[in-house]
Amino acid sequence: MSAVIKTATPFALESVLFTALEVSGADPKKVTNTVLQGISQRNQIELGDILTNRKDYNGRQLFRQQGERWVLLHDSDELGANIVSQLADRRYTGVKQFLAQLSLAYDIAYQQLLEQLAEQERAILEEERKNRVEAIRQQSIAKAKSQGYSVKESRTAKGQIQLVLTRTV
Repeated sequence: MSAVIKTATPFALESVLFTALEVSGADPKKVTNTVLQGISQRNQIELGDILTNRKDYNGRQLFRQQGERWVLLHDSDELGANIVSQLADRRYTGVKQFLAQLSLAYDIAYQQLLEQLAEQERAILEEERKNRVEAIRQQSIAKAKSQGYSVKESRTAKGQIQLVLTRTV
């Protein structure tokens, strides 16, 4: 028996997938040389895979990067979404349901990442704006002093900088 399970969301970003797996309770682990040595199903697992705590006939289910996407590798023999009783766990959910839940968690984690990146961009733009204002302020003060003015600086209620230039003759 074989099955093709498609997700509405392609799992493209490793960090977002990792976060979604953690939220889903899949206990993800990135496969390194150290992890690879401690696993009995070593012949099926490659460096860089993401292991989950979900098990089927083949052992632990895992995500492997194939091109731009991460794909769940699993045994598709879940008779009617129920895995055979010796592997059954009351908390086990079928692959289709698991991927649907993971897709939702991935979407949420992706939105959080986008919000974080947008906040970082806003912070960078605000810092650039402050630097620009400070440079103009310094330039204006230097020009006024070079022309013989004394400069008095104050701030308005709106946070604007007001320079009062005076010159005595």
